[in-house]
Amino acid sequence: WRGMIYGITNRLAWSANDDARSIWKVWDDFGIQQTDMIGYWSPNCPVKTTNDKVLATVYKKNGTALISIASWAAEDTEVQLQINWKALGINPANAVIEAPAVANFQPARTFTPGDKIPVQKNKGWLLVLKNK
Repeated sequence: WRGMIYGITNRLAWSANDDARSIWKVWDDFGIQQTDMIGYWSPNCPVKTTNDKVLATVYKKNGTALISIASWAAEDTEVQLQINWKALGINPANAVIEAPAVANFQPARTFTPGDKIPVQKNKGWLLVLKNK
């Protein structure tokens, strides 16, 4: 989770329990090669969270975004996304936030703007923000 906010994953066969291929598939399905990465450290990052211990990095492309959030919070928490809709070119009235199922990483889940998103300690989410 934490690596994704820097654009990295674990290496294939890093350990017996780690296999990044399912995350790479999300990247391929989303078309991450055609995105602009805007890290949490940038003042221009169009997505922040309501908890300064849960960081967000955005992979932006035409009218959609892959958002990686990762937690450094001391305990499980909930966050809301603070989104600069204009910067992303997405209409909030039409938006949906989908967490694709990723083996050994996250279950599939759908959120709407304004929802509280549960974030486990030391974990995070890969979220696709797009128009319905």
